Amino acid sequence: MLADPPDDALLSPAEVAAWLDVDETWLARAVAEDELPVMGFTSDGAPVVAAMEVRAWLRRPDPRADET
Repeated sequence: MLADPPDDALLSPAEVAAWLDVDETWLARAVAEDELPVMGFTSDGAPVVAAMEVRAWLRRPDPRADET
């Protein structure tokens, strides 16, 4: 697991995967399906996110939490 990055760190899918101990495809799914904000995209289309945005997104209320 990657050390806790500073809020202003810009992270690639590989860096997010190492930080959060998830698969590298997790970031692409979070962006596409759950609207995780991105700072931009690399020339090959990979999302780049700010650590503070990832933290805020992970703390958001789950919109499906009340579904049974």
